[in-house]
Amino acid sequence: MAYAVGIDLGTTNSVVSIYRRGIAETLQIKGRATMPSVISFREEGDVLIGQAAKSRMLIDPENTIFSSKRFMGDRSKSYRIRFKTLTPVNIASMVLKQLVESAQSVLGEEIWDAVITVPAYFTEAQREDTKKAGEEAGLNVLRLLPEPTAAAIAYGLDKERDQTIMVYDLGGGTFDVSVLEIRGNNFNVKAVGGDSRLGGDDFDQAIINWAAAAFRKKTGIDVLNNNSREGRIAQQRLKEAAETAKIELSESETAFINLPDCLGYPLSLEISITEYNRLIDPFLQRTIQCMKAVLRDANLTPRDIDRVILVGGSTKNKAVREVIAQQIKDPYIADRVDEVVSHGASIVAANLFLPAEEALPIEISDVTGHSLGVDALNEQQQLMFRAIIPRQTSYPCRGGFLGSTGYPGQPFVKMRVFRGEQPNPLQNDYLGEIELPISPPQENLVPVGAIFELDADGIIHFTAVQFPISEKLLPLINYAAMHNGDLDLATVDDMLRYGDAKSKTVQVRMTT
Repeated sequence: MAYAVGIDLGTTNSVVSIYRRGIAETLQIKGRATMPSVISFREEGDVLIGQAAKSRMLIDPENTIFSSKRFMGDRSKSYRIRFKTLTPVNIASMVLKQLVESAQSVLGEEIWDAVITVPAYFTEAQREDTKKAGEEAGLNVLRLLPEPTAAAIAYGLDKERDQTIMVYDLGGGTFDVSVLEIRGNNFNVKAVGGDSRLGGDDFDQAIINWAAAAFRKKTGIDVLNNNSREGRIAQQRLKEAAETAKIELSESETAFINLPDCLGYPLSLEISITEYNRLIDPFLQRTIQCMKAVLRDANLTPRDIDRVILVGGSTKNKAVREVIAQQIKDPYIADRVDEVVSHGASIVAANLFLPAEEALPIEISDVTGHSLGVDALNEQQQLMFRAIIPRQTSYPCRGGFLGSTGYPGQPFVKMRVFRGEQPNPLQNDYLGEIELPISPPQENLVPVGAIFELDADGIIHFTAVQFPISEKLLPLINYAAMHNGDLDLATVDDMLRYGDAKSKTVQVRMTT
């Protein structure tokens, strides 16, 4: 029997699950529910992935890669390992391939189809890179599913209870918060927020910095800025000791950091839960601000939330639970917080993979966490950011903007594309330019349109449209005048259908 799997591609650990006989199951990888998202390249040429790779972080840190998910979408990031150049996409692809091969060995069946989860706050570039990684691993990516939505589905499927929930997802490297309305098996995301550079890795680093400062005060040695091989090994040992202490502090009042040999000196420290909470408080405050912003965007108050669900390994921390109880209400701790996202993904994978008559009755509506748009002149001739797809818009969706050439005979129109929320486009993330060709160039000014489309995976596509200089354009001009330059997409579709306008798929091109 063929299966489609759900994969939680995590910063620190990854999980693969299937949904069969009405139950979501985690597929064990070498006896473990989770697999470290770590890759190590040995001198002999073979590649280790998962737990075996993680064990080499101590002895061969230069050739071991971890937490690469934090760099998804960053096209400038690469790793130079043993004369090979690898990107975060390549690393994610290798992790995915290992997960699938392990799942195949457990099931005794080939796997080609998967739903892969992504942080809700991932940008369209990060989502696109995740999908590329899946395809590079040989998978048919059925859907990219936001992690909080996956957790909500695993929690709320067939509960036969209408409720409004908040999912607080704090993993190893990313933080997401989503508010969803659940009506039966309909999961409607109202608002999302988060930080794709915040997670348990930051908690580890806070302990590392604290321990390194104490060690420097005692010995005069700066272990964090020692770039020798011995220094890098000491840093990795300190990182592992900090991670162990963090885990112990989720259940104990104190933890110890002991390194018998740290650059020739012993490092022995005791850290209390009070000190640890002080160290991580700035990160927890960032999550609080995200929670408040998402509630505002959803037009809700803490009283409107029926339940807060904790997801991700970093939510095992006592201080996390206390903060949420103070801000919203006592949270519900999901069973197997490390696996619940993968379970939700496996439910959606089964729903998309099975024939219609066997599919589960699930409906999902997600929203984008970022505004996408162009720069345009306002009535005062000031350059402003013009959102074409505002954040918290349900997707799949489309939006369009009406513009024109600037002078007769102009061969193309350029529009700069940005992501962000600031009125000044230069304060937002510049994505590049879309070039709208004019074919053939006209003696008069030519009306053009830019259409942004977010697909079901949250990946953006651009279409350029050249309109006729005729009376057929009047309805579009009137609509745009009344709607801040928006395109009436139904009218545009009709014009394209009847050949009254020309369209072309265009790409965002980075410019310097």
